[in-house]
Amino acid sequence: MSQHQPVSRKADFSERALAFAADYALFAALWFAILKMLEPGLPVLLNEKGTVVIAFLAALFLVYQAVFSCDGRATAGKRLLGLRVAGEDGEPLDFGRAAMRSLAYLPSSIFTLGFFWALLDPKGRAWHDLAAGSSVVTGRPAGGARGAVARLAAGTLVIAFALGVGWNGMWEPRYLKLMTVSHAKAGLEEVKTLQDSYHRRNGVYAGSLYALAEASLDPRAFLRDMSVLYDLKSFRFRASKENYVVVTRANDVDATVVAVSGP
Repeated sequence: MSQHQPVSRKADFSERALAFAADYALFAALWFAILKMLEPGLPVLLNEKGTVVIAFLAALFLVYQAVFSCDGRATAGKRLLGLRVAGEDGEPLDFGRAAMRSLAYLPSSIFTLGFFWALLDPKGRAWHDLAAGSSVVTGRPAGGARGAVARLAAGTLVIAFALGVGWNGMWEPRYLKLMTVSHAKAGLEEVKTLQDSYHRRNGVYAGSLYALAEASLDPRAFLRDMSVLYDLKSFRFRASKENYVVVTRANDVDATVVAVSGP
């Protein structure tokens, strides 16, 4: 080994956590961009396509990790932190072992136990490293201000992770329910506007959702937007020349009843 080439050491858990967070952030941004492109006017957390996009990006993430963990390459996050994946002999992994390591992210992701195993392993290996006979190393010196900043940032990530678990388990369902019902109530303002338009044109208020769609500029788009906010089969109309009542159920977990009347 050349005297000018830095001696590799095992990467600290804080360095690995920051590198993984950077890679994760790239795919999270891609997830957000895809959903915004598919449904520009819909909050991403309410987009029913979100789960499908997550599954697609999760598979792509595993491919990304495999390709950029072999033959001396490094993912964007690891490159940012000066890390690389190596075999026990210090040499780069071939693609087969890198693919095995990437697939082993799946068991490592169970409550993230496999990732935190790197804190206990003497060589700092996570479960996916043990599966592939690999380790994450760096040529940068340990300690100093850079190490302190990395540890502080990693500690912040652990706190953020704990909050994320709390969000997914306790607060997100409540938030999504409130947001879904709020958007459903706001959507009924469009129903009210279209009822007024239908009444001016026909002298009576619309007695069905499909009749109401006729008063919109794009009936197909109107019905599609309604299906995002409501259970279309739950719509009930009571309409006459003088007034109307529209009752339906929002697409939240409790199928909350929402209504609008007029004039």
